[in-house]
Amino acid sequence: MKQLEENLGFLLLDRGRKAVRLTPAGAVFAEHCARILGQLDAARALAEQKSKGTSGTLAVSFVPSMLFRHLPRTLHSFEEAYPAAKLDLHEMNTNRQIDHLTQGKIDVGFIHSVPLPDDLQSHLVETERLVCCVPRNHRLAERSRISISEMAGEKVLVFAREFAAHYHDHIVGLLRAAEVDPYEHYRVQHWFTVIALVAQGMGVSLVPRSLSRSRMADLVYIEIEEPKAQHEIRMIWKTDNKNPVNEIFRRHLQLSRLSSS
Repeated sequence: MKQLEENLGFLLLDRGRKAVRLTPAGAVFAEHCARILGQLDAARALAEQKSKGTSGTLAVSFVPSMLFRHLPRTLHSFEEAYPAAKLDLHEMNTNRQIDHLTQGKIDVGFIHSVPLPDDLQSHLVETERLVCCVPRNHRLAERSRISISEMAGEKVLVFAREFAAHYHDHIVGLLRAAEVDPYEHYRVQHWFTVIALVAQGMGVSLVPRSLSRSRMADLVYIEIEEPKAQHEIRMIWKTDNKNPVNEIFRRHLQLSRLSSS
């Protein structure tokens, strides 16, 4: 310490008979040294991440309902674990995600399960039940469980087929198998629009259970008996994606609560 003081040209410690304490100059010097050491530790961590391929930008797309499937928590935990890796988020429907992935415009997507091109891979995130969504004052609102056939005679809203044909066809197939006719004259894109219309008394719908977490007022969600009233959520990416952050992100998700396997 004396050698450091000699090099600096001033005292850092006040050496009394009963105690040793920092001088005013020493206190200022210690404060700045602690700050510099903290910056060095952060710099070392960031450099280590970069050497392991954990820096860079990852373009992530998702269907809007992923906001209620714990995706934000997973994204936040990834950013905390890998601060040198930046997330570029894009909200878009399933069809657009597939197009953007095949064109190399995004790195990873979260979609409603559909048949995929050969150059895309997928990981099952969640198998989710569909539920009946009705206004709070609806005749079915007091029921805890119904069959789809009990929706007959209602204006059953679905999103437009052009935005996710396979997913749309699955839901319409469930309805028609129960002899329920879907009402397809409202050309809406998002589930949020569907449940907003239901809340206004403009129909009922068969929706993903995760939407019940949206807490939109004046809505009731009822369990469905049919075992096939469910669908899969998948993470998808292009097989030849060269972004080093891609694999790290996928591994992080598979270890998080968002993933079902």
